Amino acid sequence: MVLIGLIKNKNKILLSQCVQFVLMGVSHYLLGGMGGVVATVVSIIRNLVFFKFKITVPLKLLFVALSVGLSLGTVTLNPITWFPILATSLFTWVIDSEDIIKFKNVMILTVCMWFVYDAVHLNFVSAAFDAFTVVSTGYSVWSIKKERKAGDNK
Repeated sequence: MVLIGLIKNKNKILLSQCVQFVLMGVSHYLLGGMGGVVATVVSIIRNLVFFKFKITVPLKLLFVALSVGLSLGTVTLNPITWFPILATSLFTWVIDSEDIIKFKNVMILTVCMWFVYDAVHLNFVSAAFDAFTVVSTGYSVWSIKKERKAGDNK
């Protein structure tokens, strides 16, 4: 999970996330975080579909609606239970961004939402990995900016 933050190729990130989401889904199920289970399952399906088909606005809307619709029965009035759905929807919306820095910044934001969700559900192992992922992704953004700046100076 932490190493995904260092990957600079979006397709490799999405593929790696599928493996990560399986493990996260199991941990959320075991700890009773059903909103997290739904979000991870929808994310796996989304990533696999986006590998095969062109990403379009209707497909994005379908996955956002699927995430929200399937989650309605699993979330509560506690706003924290909506974080996985919000994170999944936000990530789905920018998944086709050509700007890797924008893509990674959204990754940081969504992983922060997962951190809060995991901490509230006492999933401390996942929360720790979330925190390390934010750091590794932030480092990756910094590294990309540094490389771009060095390329501009040549």
